[in-house]
Amino acid sequence: MSTKNSIRLLLTLAFAQTLSLAQANSPQAKFLLPERLRLLQGQLVDMVIEVRNANAVSNLKVLAGGVDITNKFAAPQKAELDCDASSDFVLRANLQSLDTAGEVEVSFSLTADGTTLSDKRVVTVRPFSMAGRQRRNIVLFIGDAMGTAYRDAARLVSRSILGADGKSSFREGFFDNLLEMDKMPISGFVMTYGTDSIVPDSANTGTAWAAGNKSFLNAVNTFEDGTDCRWRFNGITTAATLPFILDNPRVENLWQYLKRRFNYRTGIVTTAAVTDATPAVEGAYSGFRQTRLEIARQFRENPMLNGAPAFDVILGGGTDPFTAAGRPDRRNLIGELQSLGYRYVTTATELKAIQYGQPLIGLFKGSPTPAPGSNGITTAADVNMDVAYDKLKLPRPASEPAANLGTFTDQPMLEQMTDKAIEVLSTSFSQSPFILMVEAASIDKQSHPNHAGGTIWDTIEMDKAIGVARAWAAKRTQKDTLLVVTADHDQSMHLIGVSNTPDDEYLNRNKSTQVTYTTPAGTSDFTVFGDAYSNARAGLPFNNASADARNNGGARAMPGSFAPVTSAANPASSTYSTYFGSPVYRLDDATGYPVNTGAGIRRLAVGFRTGDHTASSVPVTAEGPGAFLFTGYMDQTDIFFKMAAALSSDTSDGDKLVDLLRSTQFPQSVGK
Repeated sequence: MSTKNSIRLLLTLAFAQTLSLAQANSPQAKFLLPERLRLLQGQLVDMVIEVRNANAVSNLKVLAGGVDITNKFAAPQKAELDCDASSDFVLRANLQSLDTAGEVEVSFSLTADGTTLSDKRVVTVRPFSMAGRQRRNIVLFIGDAMGTAYRDAARLVSRSILGADGKSSFREGFFDNLLEMDKMPISGFVMTYGTDSIVPDSANTGTAWAAGNKSFLNAVNTFEDGTDCRWRFNGITTAATLPFILDNPRVENLWQYLKRRFNYRTGIVTTAAVTDATPAVEGAYSGFRQTRLEIARQFRENPMLNGAPAFDVILGGGTDPFTAAGRPDRRNLIGELQSLGYRYVTTATELKAIQYGQPLIGLFKGSPTPAPGSNGITTAADVNMDVAYDKLKLPRPASEPAANLGTFTDQPMLEQMTDKAIEVLSTSFSQSPFILMVEAASIDKQSHPNHAGGTIWDTIEMDKAIGVARAWAAKRTQKDTLLVVTADHDQSMHLIGVSNTPDDEYLNRNKSTQVTYTTPAGTSDFTVFGDAYSNARAGLPFNNASADARNNGGARAMPGSFAPVTSAANPASSTYSTYFGSPVYRLDDATGYPVNTGAGIRRLAVGFRTGDHTASSVPVTAEGPGAFLFTGYMDQTDIFFKMAAALSSDTSDGDKLVDLLRSTQFPQSVGK
């Protein structure tokens, strides 16, 4: 390169840097509406404009579909955006709606320090009207982390039952009886990506199906904004940063939308704390899912409902943030709800005795001594209900901690909570329809530590709850209830065969082997118990049958605390995971659940790659009016709009097609 060309290049770079710096310091303005914002007619959303690098803002004009809505916006407020020293402003029009269906352009122009700035979005507004429509109910089941492997595992465990006649209900690769969720006629797959990560969490995935729009990790029905730097990116989530956590633009979820506009009854049922992410997205609005105290308060006085309660039925764990002892403001939210006519129960026995007629809150586990958290935004503990495996008093394998129900020995199963929620919502409030979310939370919570029994039995518990809803809907004179079963995200469990590990090894906590391995990242170690042949944990190297010198060496089985036993004459009797054989379980007639120990048991063998979520798509199945909408591959936000369409559209032609496909005229799956 010549000297002249070098000088020219340097001058060009210098000019570009100067221009970039000037642009960075010049006034800028933008709408905080997502690029692909979709709303229902009348759905509420915060319209927020951020102005950066300006000392004065004037001449605001905002148009929505050509209509001037400038007067909806409050005066510009000074703000500290991006955690820098610049002078910034925020202009807000909270809880606005677009009432005309179609592609609606929303735009603004304003003057900032003498410069005219503008921005616009094209918002897709979906039609929604119930005029002349049959009022329909929705029950949405969320299996937290229930990807395909989890459904497969629950089917193999709960439908491979050895009867008194010595015959298994799973023979020659067919089941006598499939899962309740398998029997639903329509199925599809759901992509679960968030705005800032392909691997999502329960809050931003919940925002997708509850409010119809994507958001960022940990967000509950909110979008990004310029104050996120004060808490989201530095981890400072305390009472001091709570105002910045709660100022993110909000979008209304379907529960409040239907309750506010059409007098729907609303409910949540979960085996988690009721302020956990999945139940929170039906009743709260926060940039951070762990603002448990605020979420509980919004359940009591919801911002979309002019301070009225978000739900008519609340059932689950997590008593603490509803108690005076668990809150810095000393509010007794349980007492406040009781003063509004809610009944309060704390045990399965009390829940069973409840009759319809009034709203209901049931909180079935909490701390012995609730206390506020040191961060000022949550309680000292978030207490979930115990998992199905432990409520059934099944013995835990050696590698897992023993159950500890404490004084909470009378917790209801998920199917009991579902049954009572439907009873109360469907019979308590004259002709009002209802929308209910039911979550099996510990499919996820047991998958994080790779507790196979816990996650599988919680999936079975969820399927029993689905059976309760299916039976109730089938008895309805008018087919007026849509049932949808899906997951918020997946986790990494996969099925690797079967295991004949004897009980005395499977349950032996006093016998283990230590595995240590070193890589450039450091030295790791792992304790292997006898149940490792049934559950290959994420931290354990697994040498499979496809050994290759490049990445596998030594024995072609997992390390264990006892020598594997094999038999060439009967490969299905091997004590480690194998291609041969099928699982065999026995049924506890008293509970209706399979047991995991005892003579003749051959356990399903599973493995985990991580202790966290994955980016895999998750299944969805549906039944009832509008169920046909849930076929094919879809984005998670489509769940919201498909549920809404099932309520507000004439689905009769599609429903007839589903009935036809279920008829004996066409092939039907064995076990359906």
